[in-house]
Amino acid sequence: MKRFYQTIILFFFVGTLGCAHPISPELRKNLDSNLTFEQIIENPEKFIGKKIILGGTIVETRVLSVGTEIEVVQKKIDSSGYPEDGDQSEGRFIFFKKSFLEPEIYSRGRGITGVGKIKGTTTGKVGERPYKFPVIEVEELVLREDFERNPYFYPPYWDPWFTPNQYRPYWPYSPYWPYY
Repeated sequence: MKRFYQTIILFFFVGTLGCAHPISPELRKNLDSNLTFEQIIENPEKFIGKKIILGGTIVETRVLSVGTEIEVVQKKIDSSGYPEDGDQSEGRFIFFKKSFLEPEIYSRGRGITGVGKIKGTTTGKVGERPYKFPVIEVEELVLREDFERNPYFYPPYWDPWFTPNQYRPYWPYSPYWPYY
């Protein structure tokens, strides 16, 4: 019986590891939790030097002589620390890292979360329109894992008691019953 309880406890702790936040606890300690992306967009110079966590979807990765810039469409971060899916965004920003980051890994469309200090702004373009990007000097970056959805685990196939005939109203009385 003791062995059974040890096994249950082991599975509990292994299961909770899957819920771990992707950003290290040391970096999350000094975050300004009241600071929103909307405030940064309105007046970025006011918040220079503040540490913030941001996330979104990568638009472009540019390798420069002094480091790497990652242009990101901002998305809200969910409780697990990753950007939410969906079409809501408050704007764009740039993650700046003083080292080389491979553009094929940090490619367009991938989800990204990062912690860093607000460095200032830079002017660029979104299409033909001029845009003022807040620049975040990154201390830690985490890419969202790409996962492939399995179409066989969506309704009605995920139901363990699924029988194809339950959705046919005249099942036992079908003229093709044993063959269809």
